Amino acid sequence: MKLDIVIPVYNEDENIVSLIKKLDEEIACNFKILICYDSESDRTLKHLKNKNIIKKEIVFIKNPSQGPNSAIIEGIRSSTAEIILIYMADDFENIKLINRMINLIEEGNDLIIPSRFVPGGQMLGAKKIKKTITLIGSYLIYYIARIPFKDCTNAFKMFSAKLKNKINLESKIGFTFALELVIKSYSLNLKILEIPSSWVDLENRKSNFKVFKWLPYYIYWLTYAVVKNLFKIK
Repeated sequence: MKLDIVIPVYNEDENIVSLIKKLDEEIACNFKILICYDSESDRTLKHLKNKNIIKKEIVFIKNPSQGPNSAIIEGIRSSTAEIILIYMADDFENIKLINRMINLIEEGNDLIIPSRFVPGGQMLGAKKIKKTITLIGSYLIYYIARIPFKDCTNAFKMFSAKLKNKINLESKIGFTFALELVIKSYSLNLKILEIPSSWVDLENRKSNFKVFKWLPYYIYWLTYAVVKNLFKIK
């Protein structure tokens, strides 16, 4: 299989069917979907059982813990494809970017970071507190920790199986895997490329982003990055 798409879900309902159909229409290579969920009672699951509606191969990955971070990491560990994509169940804005990302991995890049904060990228409609913290975090990672990418915290990422096999993800909370992935890839001198992407917060889009609960864990990885760069600890 060329591509595995890891999608963390939480009561997505019919939305997940629409997303998978759209992915199937747009993505040029063969792929399978890894649905990562916390509970068997998650309403997403019942919408994915009808094979008359969904033709793509779907693998259900039960989260051994709780929350999106551990669900995604379990999905990554379960992947057997050449390329791995982390994709959010409510993101219809960036589907057309996926084929370009695949091409960039095939050209020799190890990690592709879709960025809201480079020229051509955008973050629209986000609640003020979320946008402020995201911008501050990105600023600190870029200017203080000296990780030379503008949107390390974006969970939407694509990487090669080679990268997966080189990095042991240890993060536990929120979407901190995204920051950890970039920091460790950079410290190993892997080939990383940042490209513009969009993030649109629609009025009816639910958010599971828990700013204050997750903030200490993002600070931990920021500190980790600073130490790595200052003292070149391997």
